[in-house]
Amino acid sequence: MERAKANPELHAATVEGACLPVDLVNEMYFVVEARLRQQILEQNARLDPALLEAALAAGRTQVAVDQGDLPGDYAESLAHVTQLRAEGPLTPTVLARLMRTKGATAFLIALSELADIDFLTAKSVADRHELDALAVICRAADLDRAIFLTYAVVILGAEDNAIGRAAAYGGMYAELTRDTALRTLRFWRMRRTAQAA
Repeated sequence: MERAKANPELHAATVEGACLPVDLVNEMYFVVEARLRQQILEQNARLDPALLEAALAAGRTQVAVDQGDLPGDYAESLAHVTQLRAEGPLTPTVLARLMRTKGATAFLIALSELADIDFLTAKSVADRHELDALAVICRAADLDRAIFLTYAVVILGAEDNAIGRAAAYGGMYAELTRDTALRTLRFWRMRRTAQAA
């Protein structure tokens, strides 16, 4: 598995191989190309809930991946999001306001809470400009496509053709079901749990 993660020539064979446990297939999501990522999402969509639970139970092993440190404004941003949550539920509208007024950290804290995924995974996805993974998180949080596209443009920043790149993922976002996104995030949560062990 570790050799496959480091060797792109083994990616397709690893993801498409029928003998690889589903939790390990989902571990490959973070290193394979877009076509194989889509195939993993399709496999998750077809997965029987009982098999999903069995895969999650079998896959609780430590995965050593450095997710990075918390940003300097994390404590302040967390306090702000906590205050917002005390005033009412975190909604997609609240997230859109956070994105415009409080910056990336507060937005990612709220997004990770809505999607029920840890902050470091959400931050890692944003830092690496992984728009397809961002789409999974935003769909799990039940965000409107417009919010996803706006945030995609924000994280791409000054990259060439940021708007065009973000728009290209808009179609994927429209086709991705919330159920598939939620199933995929269950594997990502397991991944972080194993890293913390």
